[in-house]
Amino acid sequence: MPAHIGNLDKVVVVTGVSSGIGYGITKYLINQGCHVFGSVRKDEDARRLQIECGDSFTVLKFDVTDEGAVQKAAAKVADCMHGHCLLGLVNNAGIHVGLDALADQPIEKLRKQLEVNLVAQLIVTKAFLPQLGLDLTLKGKPGKILNMSSIYGSYTLPFSSAYSASKAGLNALSEGMRRELKPFGIGVVIIAPGPIRTEIWDDLIRNAEPVADSGSLFAGHVQTAHALSVTETSKRSWFWEPEVVGKHVWKVLNRRFPPTHVVVTPNFWLNWFGPTFFPGRIVDIEISRRFKLCRRHKRFEAPVSVKELSKIGHAEGSVCP
Repeated sequence: MPAHIGNLDKVVVVTGVSSGIGYGITKYLINQGCHVFGSVRKDEDARRLQIECGDSFTVLKFDVTDEGAVQKAAAKVADCMHGHCLLGLVNNAGIHVGLDALADQPIEKLRKQLEVNLVAQLIVTKAFLPQLGLDLTLKGKPGKILNMSSIYGSYTLPFSSAYSASKAGLNALSEGMRRELKPFGIGVVIIAPGPIRTEIWDDLIRNAEPVADSGSLFAGHVQTAHALSVTETSKRSWFWEPEVVGKHVWKVLNRRFPPTHVVVTPNFWLNWFGPTFFPGRIVDIEISRRFKLCRRHKRFEAPVSVKELSKIGHAEGSVCP
């Protein structure tokens, strides 16, 4: 922990910085002259990042779901700030528990998804609110809270409902928070990335559970979703780099009146405008085709094998009704 920070007007706390978007944000902010307090969970990540980022980076080791650890980290940051407000808090840490049909979704996995991506964001925010300006005795301008949501917090792809629910909840939390904190000058902004080149795509494939022989009516469809994830991952050349998100974060931190919702995605018209602008029924048709969900399952058919059921999602010549 450094005894002195050069410019107390440019200090930012970022959660989940060991890799991906959090790492990209950290590197970008440091290049702009900021001092970053970044959270990690593993000792090896802490050592690596301290070496890579140098004196402009301070490690905070905590799990965002651990209230006690988060409070201790906030106290350490306060000791270094010498009664000065933070420039910002970037709530980036999050997970994706994998692809599942809601009918088959283990409730424990849903709880974990919401605990990390929604509840933990409030845990961290509450701990750092005094340093963002809720402590009226601090010097400097009140800071901003940037909540890392997703384009999928505004629309939902099949078999990724738990993830979208957590991000939609974060959007709602952010809107309420923005209005409640307005009298104190603390801004709250939603950052909604689309396909960014991070490890989350590899994790989706690596953590995919076999579904072909699961006995689920959704087995074939979930296989299709996994196949699409593999295809998207193999074509990541068109994904944006995490530093692009860092650039938008820096812009928001420096604007007096930033947008309330910042979308950061390649292929804007396909990934954002279309799914959020067109009527839901139109979007349903396109997504159903993409995920091969057009064929209507018939009731009271003769029993079929699990192997045959798993192929339903890949049926040839399926058309939407």
